[in-house]
Amino acid sequence: MAAQFEIQLFTNRMIVRNISTGQTIVRVATQPFSSTRLLIGDLDAAEQLLGGIIKDMEGWRRFLRSAVKASFQPMEQCEGGLCPVEAQILCDLGVRMGFTQVDII
Repeated sequence: MAAQFEIQLFTNRMIVRNISTGQTIVRVATQPFSSTRLLIGDLDAAEQLLGGIIKDMEGWRRFLRSAVKASFQPMEQCEGGLCPVEAQILCDLGVRMGFTQVDII
């Protein structure tokens, strides 16, 4: 069974939940990834934060050997929906993290 994560994105903060275990980690970025215009203005900083959260999840090493699905849910700075560029940024973040399937809610 593929691991699945639900990732809620806030300005310089993420909430990541492992759907199968129910474990949730909330973390504020020490290196800001949001800008005044974009929820993810610095892709490298967002990747660093998300990677750190995943590594703090129980059994994170087994995620490396299996299919991993992720659902990204922008919670702020998304009035009127995401533009194609913002959706692409989330997809790129998913690819960088090695997720095999990325959904944007």
